[in-house]
Amino acid sequence: MSDSNNLFEILASCIGPAPLPYVCRMYMDLSIIPSSILSSDLRTRTIQKAVNERFKSQFTIGQIRILTNLIAMNIHFVRNIFLMDDLSYINLSVKIYHSTIDILHDLLLLPFTNTCIYCQQILTFYDTKMIHVIDYSKVMEAMTVMMECKSCNLIYGHSSFVSVKNRRRYINQHSINSPKKIFYLCDSLGFTTSVLYDYTCQLMNHQSPFNAFIHTVLDRISYEQSDVSHCLEHIYLTKVFQSYWFLYNIVWFEFMLGKGTMVSIPDSLNRSELEQYIENSSGWWYHLFSIFWSRHKVLPNIKCNTINCSKCIIVDGHQKSKRLVCEYKNVVDTTIDEMTSIEIGCPYTPCRKTKANDSILTNFCRYHQPSNNLFPSSEMQKACQLAVEYAQRDQQSLEDHKTQCSNYRDDSEQIRKSRTFGFLAPYHPCGVSIGFVEAIKAEGMRSITRHLLRSIIHGCQMPDALLYDCACTLKLHWQKWIGTDMLKLTNITRQLPRYIALDNFHQRTHTRSICQTVMKMDHPSHEGRFLGVNSQAAEIGFQFIAKAKYSLRNFSFPYSTVMLMLMLHLKNCRIVGINEYQIGLSSLYFSNEIKDYFLTRRVCETFGTFDKDDENTEEFDVIEDYNELTTEE
Repeated sequence: MSDSNNLFEILASCIGPAPLPYVCRMYMDLSIIPSSILSSDLRTRTIQKAVNERFKSQFTIGQIRILTNLIAMNIHFVRNIFLMDDLSYINLSVKIYHSTIDILHDLLLLPFTNTCIYCQQILTFYDTKMIHVIDYSKVMEAMTVMMECKSCNLIYGHSSFVSVKNRRRYINQHSINSPKKIFYLCDSLGFTTSVLYDYTCQLMNHQSPFNAFIHTVLDRISYEQSDVSHCLEHIYLTKVFQSYWFLYNIVWFEFMLGKGTMVSIPDSLNRSELEQYIENSSGWWYHLFSIFWSRHKVLPNIKCNTINCSKCIIVDGHQKSKRLVCEYKNVVDTTIDEMTSIEIGCPYTPCRKTKANDSILTNFCRYHQPSNNLFPSSEMQKACQLAVEYAQRDQQSLEDHKTQCSNYRDDSEQIRKSRTFGFLAPYHPCGVSIGFVEAIKAEGMRSITRHLLRSIIHGCQMPDALLYDCACTLKLHWQKWIGTDMLKLTNITRQLPRYIALDNFHQRTHTRSICQTVMKMDHPSHEGRFLGVNSQAAEIGFQFIAKAKYSLRNFSFPYSTVMLMLMLHLKNCRIVGINEYQIGLSSLYFSNEIKDYFLTRRVCETFGTFDKDDENTEEFDVIEDYNELTTEE
């Protein structure tokens, strides 16, 4: 039986050439189990049952026993011919265009399509690039192949395609769902979708920062592949992974909550481009968030108690996630016509001294360094004056409230501002967040009003009932200022909640007379709107955020905002019980309410213009602000 041809014919004659490799593989896998656990007869019967089911055949136990005996007698021949286990010890290099790939071990990442999605022409070769793909426990070498459509001036890759003309990268539902489960955009690193989802789970369950997660990944890779771990630099890998995770989840966020089938992102991972993209898109993302989550009650088969799910909103502020911010205060928001102008403070992170420039002030951001000589427009100067005037008038009216009730909120800051005051968020009684805003300034009535009006403007379906731990001051604030220049009466302000009450926990500490009567949740004037609701939904939601305070503190604007948005969105999905990786869910129910993409003006664009002598100076270029990797806690 030394002749290979004769031996193959003998093996194949038992059951045929098609089932033969299948039986050989099963025999090899089962033969490693000791006979004391899996007897020879039981092993033969298991193979018989499996092969008959797989090939719709009726082989007898005798036929299978003869074949397995022959396999056992010629095990080396079977291993070499059918299983080819020796291929794992050899390299087979193939040159594809200008790059060489080990075809047996390296990954080949082809474009997600062979034809242009617009003109349907066959794509032609453009370029290849060798990259590393990071998984949770290993690093894989891969060759990514890029193809182009010369007619449309597009370059297609594995997970996206790029418009050379517009310098934009586009992702559709086909490119995001890679058969190889790999997400690759540009540069030298890609990531498996498994490791991206692993971090999502770590974030949701244990509020893990990016730094800690990447340390774990590198430790695991070092354990599994000690020869490659030294090639990965921790800080660089963390920054790239952070960008990939943000973009991957933003893409799915838009797919789920938007009504388009394609998402546009920057064509590179350049930090300044990503920051501009996030700020320009933040208003539209907030619109999608508000539209969907304020109306989630109508979704079928959700975990929420639909009776009390959206009866009211519980508004509260959370300060433990406060982060470093610029001390410059004279920054205003003029986008809400009903409030004319309101001070919001500068959201950007202070600069840090570098070897290239140690003369900067570390309590101001790059835009508000005294050496920059900013010149705000006349309209913005007037808006700033109005905002200061309105704040003073509101402060004067608040003096009376302070003497009547021991609980109040004040927009005015009497201390040096170096950190935010966390963020504000309204919750449904079911625990779903329907909005959010970073509280750069202190939590006050004008700040609360701005947040509610902003949510309404962006499409939030606002209930007519509101719970707040300082609802008495808010009610009196609205009664005094609605209908004035400080708070114009419009169709937007008419959508503000009409029934306002103190939650039971905080109501006991209030001393004003109305706090003990009409501001109570069970007062008859509220017509039962607060009966049976979980008034502590915001506090419960903040317990999740509090555990992630170190992650949120260490992000600079605008990453801090998008990180908070994604965390609340992912948490909402888990509360309601829906899969965050689906396309077109919101448009299925709320298509008429969803707007097309719109740009939001960046905050820094309202600051004014620089002195011509200061524009694009080297000093400005080398200024660095704190970010998630450099801030120490």
